[in-house]
Amino acid sequence: MPRFFMSSLITLLGILYGCSLVSTISPSFSQSIMKFSDKDITNYAQIVLKIEDQRQIAYQKIEEITEGLPQEISCDQSYTLKQLPNQAQTIAVKFCNLSKKIAQDSGLSSNKFNSITEKAQKDTTLRKRIQNAMIRARLP
Repeated sequence: MPRFFMSSLITLLGILYGCSLVSTISPSFSQSIMKFSDKDITNYAQIVLKIEDQRQIAYQKIEEITEGLPQEISCDQSYTLKQLPNQAQTIAVKFCNLSKKIAQDSGLSSNKFNSITEKAQKDTTLRKRIQNAMIRARLP
C-alpha cells in the first residue's frame, strides 16, 4: 500500500471528524463500541469515498478562487471558513453540508459514523480495515 494513500486516509479522517454529524460523542458511547462489523466498515468506506470525491471537487474550485491551495479548512471550525474569500466560503459550506447529507443518507447512524471516525484516528487496525474496504469499493 503506498504511503501516500495512508497519509491521505488519515488526513481525510481528520476532515471527516470536522464534518461530524454530532459535535461530540459521549465518552460512554465511543468506549462501548470496540468492534465494528464488516458491513459497518464497508458502508463507512463508501461514505468516505463519496465525501472524498466531493472534497476534491470543492478544493479544486477553491484553489482556482484563491490561486493556490487554501489553508486548512475544517467544517466544525468556522474561523477556517471565514478566512476564505466569499465565493470560496460558499463552496466550502456547500461541501460541509453535502458531506453531512451523504453520511446521513447512508443508513449508518451518525453516532456510529462519528465513532468510527474518532476510533480510526487512533487505531491502526481499524484504519487498515477501512483502507481495505475503500480499495474493494473502488475495484470494478
